Order: sequence, then C-alpha cells, then structure tokens
Amino acid sequence: MGRTETGTRRHGCLLSLAKRLKLEPAAKKDILRELEGHLEEKTAELERDGLPSQEARKQAAMHLGRLDVIAKDMYSVHSKGAWREILLATLPHLLLAALFALHLWTELLALIITMAVFTFIAYRGWKSSGARWTYSWLGYSLAAPTISWLMAFMALGYAGWSFITTGSLPFSVPVLILLAAYAPFSLWILANVTLRVVKRDWLLASLTALPFPFLTSWILFLNWQGGLWTGSSKIQETDSDRVVVFLALAVTTAVFFKVGKRLVQIGLLTLSTALLVVYTVAAIPLTFGILAVTLVILSSVAFLLSPAILEAWLSKRLSNRSAFKERGEVVTHWFSVQG
Repeated sequence: MGRTETGTRRHGCLLSLAKRLKLEPAAKKDILRELEGHLEEKTAELERDGLPSQEARKQAAMHLGRLDVIAKDMYSVHSKGAWREILLATLPHLLLAALFALHLWTELLALIITMAVFTFIAYRGWKSSGARWTYSWLGYSLAAPTISWLMAFMALGYAGWSFITTGSLPFSVPVLILLAAYAPFSLWILANVTLRVVKRDWLLASLTALPFPFLTSWILFLNWQGGLWTGSSKIQETDSDRVVVFLALAVTTAVFFKVGKRLVQIGLLTLSTALLVVYTVAAIPLTFGILAVTLVILSSVAFLLSPAILEAWLSKRLSNRSAFKERGEVVTHWFSVQG
C-alpha cells in the first residue's frame, strides 16, 4: 500500500484541512503532501515511544494544531499574488476602461472581439491551471449570459404583466418562445459555473461577480436612453464615468491580490462596491433619494457576498457524505479532491 493511501487512512484530519484551504490546486497539493509527511513522521515517532497506533494518530493530529488556524495561516502566506499575477488579474478591467475611453464599445465588432478574448482566456486559464487571476476574466465572460438572462427574465415579466392588464402581448409569440427557452438555458450556464467557483472559494466567486452591478447599471442606462445603437450623445457623455469605475475595479483587484488576510479582502470588496455604487448612481442623470441609494448599495453588497451563503449551504449538504468517508472509506488521491 502506497504512502498516499496509507497517509489518508491514518490521518483523516488532512481531508478536513483540504476543504478549508482556499488556495490554488498546485499550492494546496504541495502543502498537504508536506503536512502528510510531518504527520507520518510524528505518528511513527510516537509509536516507537510505546503509544498504541490509534493514540499515536490522535496525538500527531493534536501536535499539528487547529485546522482552522492552519488554513488561515497558510492562506495569509500563499494567497499574496506576485506582480505578474496582479497584472493579469487587473488587465480585463483596464481593457474595459480603454474600451470606454476610446468610445469603442459602440462598435459591434469591438464588443464581439472583446467578449471572445475574455471568454477564451478565462476558459484556457480555468482548464490549464485554475490560477486565481483567471477569475477576473471569468467575471466578464459571464457578464453576457448574466445580463442577457436578466433582460430576458424582465421581458418575460413585462409580457406577462402586459397580457394580464391589456390582454395582448408586447411582442410576437415566436419571440416569447425564444425568450422562454433562453432564460432557463442561460441560467443553467450561470448556475453550473457559479457552483464550480463557489466550491473552490466563495471569495473568488465574489471577485468574479465584482463588475456585475456596474455592468448591469450601464445596460439599464442604455435601455433608458433607447438602446445601444441609438446614436444619443448622452450615452457617450457618461463614458468617462465608466472609465473611472473600471479603473477603480482594477485597483480593488490589485489590492485584493496583494493582501493576504481574508477579512481584509472581504472588507475591501464590500467597501469598494458601496463607494462605487454611490459614484455610479451620482453619475447617472437622474435624481435618487437617500432611501433608493441605500437600497441599491445594500442589494449590490448582498449580491456580492451571496456566494458565502451558497458555500455554507453546499458544505452542510456534503457534510454527511464527508463524515462517512472519514469514518470508514479509504480515499486515495485526497490531495486532489478540492482542485
């Protein structure tokens, strides 16, 4: 029996630690392999001193320390990004800022190329290494299905309300059928990707969702102005405000990757979202009351932090299955289950 299988059978606490480590798969594997070696050595040492095998395993696990403290310390050390990673993570925000600064977002070809590049880089990064910088790209690649799902859902709601109140539909039946088919399809894509990200780390899911409130507000503003290609001068007058928002998102992302403490990262995302929502609302040529602004801030922050609730629900759902495995099932390749 190899080292991996034996180590997993004897030191099930490493399975619990693997779930707590919110790090890249490669870093997580290295840490768990190293800790496995320490536990095996300590267990063997205690057995040579005369302790029974089961008691030696318990003592070795106690010598390792509290798992939550270990996971927190490891995250603080290994989550600080190098400058190359920070540059790659901030690049999509900078590209969006340039797109608005040059007024290229009104060009359909430029939008298609931009979304294609974002989606390609996010997919390749996700499949090849799962590096944290890919999540910034993933956020923008998910923007299209997310916002289009929202618009389709709103259109269906409007159609239903119109039919109830007036007895007629605002658009044709084929369009209604397409909307009804597209809404669950796009939702399935979003749910599938969101679950995969949340299973790794809900905070990365929040980082992925960071631009969503501001992209949504921009789309709603476009609709209020009559659509994307209406030629209204008021639409491009707000481009400078969008540039400021995306540059601020780039700075927020850079600081997020440079600090190593999760509480600081959570506070950073919360504060930056609140401040940028206030700036975005102030830049829109409409008058909002304090109550409306407060509700927008709270809803945006709640949306950004909602992956934490989803992760807690998933953890609770899988706890019984994990407990069963730790009690009697020999699990091989335990260091890859969280990749």
